[in-house]
Amino acid sequence: MDSLALPALYLGGCIAAMSVFSFVYRRVTGIKTVEPWFSENNEKEQYIILLNAEKPVPEHHLRAALLRRAMEAVRRLVHIQQEKPALQQLMRMGSIGDDLWRDFSVAEQQTMMELQEISQEANTYKSNWGQTIFSTAAQMLEHEKQKVLQKEMKAVKEAEEKRKEIQEKEFKMAEEREQERRLQEAKKAEEDLLKMEEEEQKVNNKNKNKKGKK
Repeated sequence: MDSLALPALYLGGCIAAMSVFSFVYRRVTGIKTVEPWFSENNEKEQYIILLNAEKPVPEHHLRAALLRRAMEAVRRLVHIQQEKPALQQLMRMGSIGDDLWRDFSVAEQQTMMELQEISQEANTYKSNWGQTIFSTAAQMLEHEKQKVLQKEMKAVKEAEEKRKEIQEKEFKMAEEREQERRLQEAKKAEEDLLKMEEEEQKVNNKNKNKKGKK
């Protein structure tokens, strides 16, 4: 459960630092173009579409969409937490350029801003929901992860069972082929034996006929 508290702790500890970073970053980078670190945030776009729909959307749908948006934000935050130490080490070693680090920093800043927006939005639905929405989102992500893992394990089990079934069928077919081969060999041996006996009988009859003529 400690891992589920990381996003909330990380958010609380970094909001002030990221606010300063945001101001400095904009002054340093100016109008430089930055490659996005993450793909398009579909969960955020979906929430905005529902929020601005012409026909009012029921609140429980909006809250569910906001929770999905929070799940995506937490997923990105965890991704950043996992990648940051390695990128910092590579940066110190000179293995990556400033552009890559800049792209990552922008992604981190954008993720923190997204977390702030979600927290503020959550509080408009329920007081203090902004303090707990990320824990709920993290738990739901973990639940989804377990479901995916169970599905993968089921697929592996089914594949293993299918492999065993195929092996058993192949083994059975091999046994049947071997049995058929042995039957064929036995039949051929029997036929050869009959032929030999017939040939031997012919020879004996021929010898008898010769003796009779004498």
